[in-house]
Amino acid sequence: MIQLSIIIPTLNEADNIDRLLEGIASAMAQESLCHLGHEVIVVDDQSRDQTVMKARAWSDRLPIKVIERQGPADLSGAVLDGVTAATGQWVVVMDADGSHPPSALPALIAPLIAKTADVVVGSRHIPGASTINWPWQRHLTSRLATLLAWPFTEVKDPMAGFFATGRERLLAMPKGVAGYKILLELLVQGGDEIAVKEIPIRFEDRQAGQSKLSQTQQLTYLRRLMNLGGGRVSGASAGKFFGVGLVGMVIDLSLFALLVGLSSGLALAHMLSFAVATMSNFTLNYRWSFKGKAQTGDGPFKRYLRFLIVAILAMLIRGGVLVALTNTFDLSPMLAIVPAIIATAGINYLGSAFYVFATTESGVITRVRWHLAALGLFAYVFVLRWLYLGQLELIPDEMYYWVYGQHLAWAYLDHPPLTAWLIWLSTTLFGDNILGVRAMLVPLVLIGAFYFYRYGETMGGRTVGLLSMLALVALPFFFLSGLVMTPDAPMIVAWAAALYYLKRLLIDDQSNALWGLGLAMGIGLLAKYSIALIGLAGLVFMLIDAQARRYFFRPELYGAMAIAFVLFAPVIVWNAEHSWASFGFQFTRRLAENPDFSTHLLFVYAFALLSPIFAAAAFYLFGPARKLVSHDTRKRRFMLIMTLVPLAVFAIYGLFSVTKFHWTPPAWIALIPMVMWFLMGNHLPGGQLLGRFHRILMKSWAPSLLLLIIAYGGLLHYLTLGLPGLPKTDLGAGYLGWSSVTQVVEEIASDIEEETGQYPIVAATDKWGMAAAMSFHGSEQLRQKITAQNLIGMSGSMWGYWFDETQSPAQPVLLVHHKHSLIDEPWIEEALIGVGPLQSRPVYSNQLQVQTLYYRLADGFRPEQLRTATQMPPSASPNSSQP
Repeated sequence: MIQLSIIIPTLNEADNIDRLLEGIASAMAQESLCHLGHEVIVVDDQSRDQTVMKARAWSDRLPIKVIERQGPADLSGAVLDGVTAATGQWVVVMDADGSHPPSALPALIAPLIAKTADVVVGSRHIPGASTINWPWQRHLTSRLATLLAWPFTEVKDPMAGFFATGRERLLAMPKGVAGYKILLELLVQGGDEIAVKEIPIRFEDRQAGQSKLSQTQQLTYLRRLMNLGGGRVSGASAGKFFGVGLVGMVIDLSLFALLVGLSSGLALAHMLSFAVATMSNFTLNYRWSFKGKAQTGDGPFKRYLRFLIVAILAMLIRGGVLVALTNTFDLSPMLAIVPAIIATAGINYLGSAFYVFATTESGVITRVRWHLAALGLFAYVFVLRWLYLGQLELIPDEMYYWVYGQHLAWAYLDHPPLTAWLIWLSTTLFGDNILGVRAMLVPLVLIGAFYFYRYGETMGGRTVGLLSMLALVALPFFFLSGLVMTPDAPMIVAWAAALYYLKRLLIDDQSNALWGLGLAMGIGLLAKYSIALIGLAGLVFMLIDAQARRYFFRPELYGAMAIAFVLFAPVIVWNAEHSWASFGFQFTRRLAENPDFSTHLLFVYAFALLSPIFAAAAFYLFGPARKLVSHDTRKRRFMLIMTLVPLAVFAIYGLFSVTKFHWTPPAWIALIPMVMWFLMGNHLPGGQLLGRFHRILMKSWAPSLLLLIIAYGGLLHYLTLGLPGLPKTDLGAGYLGWSSVTQVVEEIASDIEEETGQYPIVAATDKWGMAAAMSFHGSEQLRQKITAQNLIGMSGSMWGYWFDETQSPAQPVLLVHHKHSLIDEPWIEEALIGVGPLQSRPVYSNQLQVQTLYYRLADGFRPEQLRTATQMPPSASPNSSQP
């Protein structure tokens, strides 16, 4: 009885076929396989040499069949013809060029016999495998092809031509399957229903003959990948889409030029012309470009709704291109709109092919669609933020950290030094401008994406990993953290990295993870002290988890602590030299400054900063549902403890003082994989629905993601180009118009200098923000004279350290603020000499009033009222921001 069929597709392999068949005969004679009835099926694609004759000559030594195909050469077709002719229960497919070692046949077949796998792959890309004598071009081509297949399967070598599986599984493949790698087809069509095992092989380049890999086969592979992803991508559809796009572009440009000529404003012109062109494009694409089966069951209205979503996403990208070209490169709107239209055409086409008019005929599983969606949305948000990054005004926090960078130190009163160092580096490279301050966000987001993915993958597989990576750009707090350069940005990256390496150490027993853990914790401590809560949570996990407890008696954990300590040591030295000021500020002083109850805000922050859907799912998973979602007890315990311990610390702190909104979201990073698994539900292997509430959250998750991303793009568009009918405002938050405010301050200061002969000290009556904004936007002369409310005896954070105490108290003082709530206090007259009345000036930007500047003039300041690094006013409390 034939149990195994070995299928060998051939094309002009006369120089290799004898050596291959001899190797197969030797392998099948081994003790582990000699009892196995087998046959060899050579399927030839019209070779012009002696391949067929030489194969047939083996008929007296091997049970061999030779099939001569007619028609054009087709590797997948040849394999399927061989499967049709096969009689064995199991099938092995291998190349005839000698690159696949017959000696690996026993290892390849054993898992099928043992019923431990449905498909076994001879892999080149797992530990123990090797590739011999391959030119670098083939290495590059193979790796690139494998990378493109990465979203479709978790197999390390899906491009392998050497694999084994059941015959019936291959017979079930769709007729007319395309592509030159049938294994990938098998893996995608089988999806989560098949168990795959990879074994390492020694892959050796052919010694004779020529490779059959052609450019045509590579293009066929690319088209097939897009079809497997559900995309209706072809030369015909692309050509039609291009034609429709040209028609839309004419409409778009004509209406845009008309509206700009009528002085309607750049935002209204580009949005209205885009909307009209979009309706035209949808009609033509629906009736012509993508005519045929698409999204079975979806009517025109639902498809138009999908098209509208894609169009809005494209328009927001277009707005970013437009504002970047007009502001950065000073192009006229009519010139800038052309590349803006071209830049968004690709988004429209891919969105139409994969989402609006996507086909369901490929049979691709939902999980793979989520892979593609996660990668696509991550790339979209990354590009969106990058386009607007240098156009959005800096917030006062960023300008304060820029001032840090002008006074480099090992630590600062209110933060560790990493953010200052990063801003100093980026502004050295790109200049003291908006993009220069934020440039390091680009690599930080990419590194963060890597660790969010790796942590999610190690907890729940590739789908969970990709969705965890998507959370980095989709959840509100993490989106904003990647848009503004504050200590939260590097700390989030370090937090995710520390979780990943700690899990690898304590659960996976990977001792070399100590290096990554030590670096992540040390770098994280240089960003924000709160990352130390990971250490506390890890300690709790080790006390509870019996297997992790052994690390109390092993050197790895202490090695990681030593690495972190070395990195953090400069901050300790700075604190020791400055009376432990920074540590005191972050702990005892914060408690004393803001005594209030705020524990309830943890719930508010979660729903506001992580999105209602995510927060609802996260809180739900603190209940019994967690055991049904995450079946691995140790992983579940790790995620819960690493989340709950930091949250518990913040909850206890909130009993006595105010917990700030940006402290708590990083604590939720540990739980992201479990939440993503929960929100995917039955779309994942082993996933299941847990009731009506679970079903509601699942159905709401995808739409909420799109709404969030559209909201982010709309906000960026509003804050740069604006939105028609909406006046630009920051709702009194004081984030807009600082360059204009600084200009007005400089005008007043110049008037004072002209009148008195001295340039005044300019003191902002807030803690640090306004002084930082004026310093960033002001002239060098103004920067030398800026300070904060430390001049009037109140805490000015680092401005108290930077103040030049040798200045004469008899020089004039210009007291400024963008609110009148403090500057009009009567006690200010006791802190300064000869204080004048409160005055105000409106501040305009682009002919719109953005702020009001309040100011008072004084003849000088009182040295005894100064609050500096070395002096506390007699009436002030060390733990108070009041005089």
